[in-house]
Amino acid sequence: MATRRFERALEAILHHYESVRHLHPDAGSRALRLIELVEDDLPRILAVHPDIGRPAQLSLTQSKSEQNWLLRLAPLTARRRLQAREWLLGEFWILYYRTASAVYLASARHEREAQYH
Repeated sequence: MATRRFERALEAILHHYESVRHLHPDAGSRALRLIELVEDDLPRILAVHPDIGRPAQLSLTQSKSEQNWLLRLAPLTARRRLQAREWLLGEFWILYYRTASAVYLASARHEREAQYH
């Protein structure tokens, strides 16, 4: 399940690439490929392999926004143990949370960014 927060992260990535398009005409092609993967393959891959990637090191990258988002998500998943995971897909990290029965796409960032959006 893609969260609104995840959608905003993708929008921020696209906005960034659009802002540098005048310097690099090919800017954004990788981000568009990421969106294609999210729309077509990512949900299916994570449904079959929910532990792909690695445990997320949130203590190192967790922003105030991330902390607030987790506080809002916790009551919705109170009986489901959330596991934060991240997966490097091309040059983008995908942050997601998995439970025994669901996967929540939480955020995305370029590999050179320090924090998730």
